[in-house]
Parts: sequence; structure tokens; C-alpha cells
Amino acid sequence: MSYNNENLPHYVRTAGKITMITAVAGLLVFLFAFVFDIGTQELNRVSAQTATTTLTVLNTPPAFTLNPYEVIESSTSTPTNSGSVIQWSAIGTDANGADYWLLICSTSAVPTPNASAAPTCGAGAVQWGVSAQTTSGALATVSTTTQQWGVGQFAEVNVWYAYVCDGDAVDPRCIITPEQGDYATSSSPFNINNRPVLANFVNDGPVDPAGVLNFSSTSSDPDTAGGEDDILLVVCGTNTDYNATTNTCNSNFIASTTISMTSDASATYTLASIVRDDTYGAYGYIVDQHGHEATANPLNADFNVNNVAPTVLGGDIDLNGGVNLSLSIPGGETTGFTLGFTIRDANSCLNAASTSEITAYDVALFRSSYGTTTCNGTGGSYDPNYCYPNGIATTTWNLSCAPTTTCASPLQDYMDYTCTFPLWFVADPTDPGPNTPALFAGDNWSVGIAGEDDDTLVGAMSTTSSPVELVSFSAIDILDAQIAYGGIEPGNDSGTLSSTSTAQNVGNTGLDQEIVGESMCGTFSVSNECITSATSTIPEDQQKFSTTSLAYVSPFAQILSSTTPNELELNVPKTTSTSTPNEGTTYWGIAVPITITLAGNYQGLNTFTAVTAEAANW
Repeated sequence: MSYNNENLPHYVRTAGKITMITAVAGLLVFLFAFVFDIGTQELNRVSAQTATTTLTVLNTPPAFTLNPYEVIESSTSTPTNSGSVIQWSAIGTDANGADYWLLICSTSAVPTPNASAAPTCGAGAVQWGVSAQTTSGALATVSTTTQQWGVGQFAEVNVWYAYVCDGDAVDPRCIITPEQGDYATSSSPFNINNRPVLANFVNDGPVDPAGVLNFSSTSSDPDTAGGEDDILLVVCGTNTDYNATTNTCNSNFIASTTISMTSDASATYTLASIVRDDTYGAYGYIVDQHGHEATANPLNADFNVNNVAPTVLGGDIDLNGGVNLSLSIPGGETTGFTLGFTIRDANSCLNAASTSEITAYDVALFRSSYGTTTCNGTGGSYDPNYCYPNGIATTTWNLSCAPTTTCASPLQDYMDYTCTFPLWFVADPTDPGPNTPALFAGDNWSVGIAGEDDDTLVGAMSTTSSPVELVSFSAIDILDAQIAYGGIEPGNDSGTLSSTSTAQNVGNTGLDQEIVGESMCGTFSVSNECITSATSTIPEDQQKFSTTSLAYVSPFAQILSSTTPNELELNVPKTTSTSTPNEGTTYWGIAVPITITLAGNYQGLNTFTAVTAEAANW
């Protein structure tokens, strides 16, 4: 037998196991034998007697040499999620070197050790778990899978008691006093975190591009230990994107809760400025602050993005390159004017079917007094004097436009267009000329553009921020090929101004005219003017003209000059019909000098030039 004074300073123990009752009984036997022997010696001092000693050393339970602890802390602040595993570890050492079991129970009721088998918890206790048979002095681990508290054997807060027991074949033993852990972070009790509850998930769509979409849920958390848990709403674009480790969406993330909420978690989503009109997937996931997800996850609440009308910015409309509009074709259409514009659509230029979202446009070119209320994209407002809408036949107004960009991506929101167009000769001038009517001079020419999308939604018409002037264009067309004076004897005149010429107003102003003329002779041609001859040439100043049929000798009749144009106040109003120009008549008379001796047909040439009439005469 050996002794260890450091471990056992107050007593000595044998190498075997012994209980105090057994030791006392043995002592009594010894004393009895001793007394009996003494008595015998007194009776018979001659004979010698002997007695053997016997002792049964009983089994002792193993002891903790590393107190039990929760392998991963389970507490109010870090509870174990329901359905997850909780583990305990400890080291037990048996004096006999026997194997042992680590037993975790819900109460301190005395457990039942079992010979050569695992122990069980005492009466009425929940057995949280028992380890595998473990070598004395080695680490034992026991685990159990938790459940929702309130269901089965688990509560939100669960007290535990740890025992170490051996499986001695004769006298199995468990430690008498259980342990509950030494550290605040890993000692009894353990806490169960139940899943949050998700009952409903909705949004307040539909929503416009760049708008705010609100997601809301009917949700709560049942845990109360340490206060209610915060819950988080995470919204993903599909039902496969949610990552339970990071509590977010691997891709297609839409929105999540950004403030502390303990019930009815919500989230907001600000849409991009360019989003196609379509239905978009939205799946709501509720997770608590410990990363535990609701059983109902996910619930579906798809949202719709509204179709919005295309828009046009005034700065994106370029009328004729900023150059004033100038007519050049009398009585007809002047072509080659230009127009450029950009149509934007917040639903992208590419729709959900990957075809064009921007499908059409309305154009209205107008004198600014009328505006887009009167002059719009419909054909009913057409008037060649002041309003040119594209809603009319190209035979009436041939506006020709074509896109100059390609829609290459759903993130592109615009299409550029360039156009050419003509203007009729009657289009109202707006330049501030001295004879332009005040109504016109205060105006300019502008253009309005509206876009149309694939759902036939037409946007508001916007006007260019850079209007231009339309320049006055005075033009005349003399319908008569000749002014016929008939036959007159030398020394006589026509008597009255009775021959006529008709001037058509084929420009966009009121019309007066200036006239010059040539002498008349029998040999005149444009390239061969008359020579001065008293007998064979009738000078140009023998012709007179007026706006009325005056007497030839009237002082109000104007005399033709070959060098100085004379203006005749013809006062033809501005033409307003492209098919019926306004007209004015000039009355003519002539005198044949007495000196003319050469008889025959005389010819000359009179030239008429358009002059803009005074504003009052338009």
C-alpha cells in the first residue's frame, strides 16, 4: 500500500475501494475477536488462537475533472435556434480508470446508473442527452436536437444538470452532486429561439419607374426571454435566391428592413429610373435577429411596374438647326427643312418582349400664337398657313422621319430621330420686317413633339426651346402672256386704261408690285431691244397703268419707265389657300406717237416685281 501526502493529507486510503460502514464493521469484529481471545487466554492461557480478516471495497463514482459546459453558448442573448443541435462537453475521471458517461438532465433528481450500460435521468426529469461510453480522463460530448419551444419537451428557457456515471458491473455509480457549468457564457440554462411567424406578405404596387414601392408583412416573433426579438423582412426577386447564412439574397436582391422592428416587418424599394413595364417577382422572407427563418418563407407578392408615357424635352428638339425658315418656291412647297428630336421612355426603349417600346411620334409645326392646344398631332388641325401636324396624309404634308439610334439595351431610355419637311408658300411669316403685321411679327415658328409607346400611350407634347422665324417671301405670278392693246392709229391713244394684266400672290405676304418696261417696236426680242426711232419705236413712257380703268389722260395714271421701277399699290391680300392664290388686276393704256410711220405689229416687254404690301393691306 502506498500513500500520497499531497492528495490525501488527513487520511490514508487503501488501493481498493471501501465504504465507512464496512470499515466500522470490520473493526468491531476485530475488537470482538480480541476480547474473546483475551477471555480465552484467561480461561486457557496454554492454547493459542488465530482469526483471518476480510473486507469488500465498494465502487466509487467518477468525478468531474473538467466541469460541464455548453460547447456553443446558449443563452438569452445567443439562444439555440429550434431544430439546431446543442452540445455539452466535460471530462470525467474514474478512480478505477473505468469508462464513464456524461448525462444531461432537466432536474437534479437522482439519476439511475446501469451496470455496463448508459445511465438514465431521475424520475420526472427530461433526459436532454447522454454521451457515448467515454474513456476515463477523456473528453465526453453529448448533444440533442432542439425543437420549437412550447411543443414537446422544450421550453424557451431550459435548466440542465450534468452527471458523470460509470457502468460498474456490480455497483454502478453516478456522482451525487450534479454540475451546471462554471461560466456565464456556457452554463445552465440553455435557451431555445423559436422561428418567427410570417402570415402575409404584400406590396402597394403598381409603381412607376423611379417610384417607391412599399413591401409589408403580417409577422411576429414568439420569443420573450430578454425581450422580443427584432425581425427582418428580406425581399428577393426569385424563390431560390435567399441565403440562410448571410440572411440576404445571393442575387436579385430587392429590399430589406432597415430599422428595428419586432412585428409586421416592412421594407421599401426605390425603383431604378429606367424599368420596363412588366410584372416582377417578389418573395418575402422573415428572419429574426438570430438568423432564424419563418417556416412559411417565402411568400410571393409580385409587383407591377406601370407603363408610363414617353417624354420629350424642349432642349432635345432641334428645328431646322436653329436657322430661320426661308421659302423659295412661289406657289408651291419649299422642301429640305430639318427637324431632330429625342424621345425618352422611363420604361426603356426596349419592351419586355425585346421589341421597341417607343413606336411612334406626333409632330406639330406651328406659328406660336396657336400652340399645341390648337395645333397638335391630329390631322384635323392642319392649316398650311400656321399649323402642320403629322396626322395628315403625306400627299398633304410630307414629313419624313427616321430613327438615328438603335435601342441596344433595356437600360437605354431614348431614341433619336431626324426628319425633313416642306412648307407651303402660304406659311405665315414672323420676321420683324417693316411691313409684317403685328400679329405675325410677335410670333415665331415652333414645333411640338410627343412620343407614343407600344401600348399606344401618348405623352404630353413638348415644344422646342429654340424656335425660329419664318422669313417673309413675296412672290408674284403674272397670268397673262401679253398685254394686248389692239389697233391704234398714230396720234391716238387707247382712251382708257382698258387692257389688263392679272397678278397672282404666290408668296406669304400681302402683295404690291413694281413695274418697269421696254419700248415697243416691230423687231423687239429679249436679246434685241428696240432702237430709238421716232418713226418705228413707241417709247415705254407712252404706256400708263393703274389699279382701276382710268382715262388715259388721267393724272392718276402711272407712267411706265424703263429705268425706274414704279410701285403700284396693288394691295393683293396674303394668299391663304394653296390651290387658289389671291389675285390683283392692273389696267393698261397706251398712246401711239404721231411720228410713227411704220405700220405693223409692235412688241415690248414689261417686268413685274413682287413687293410686300403694307401690313394693313394683307
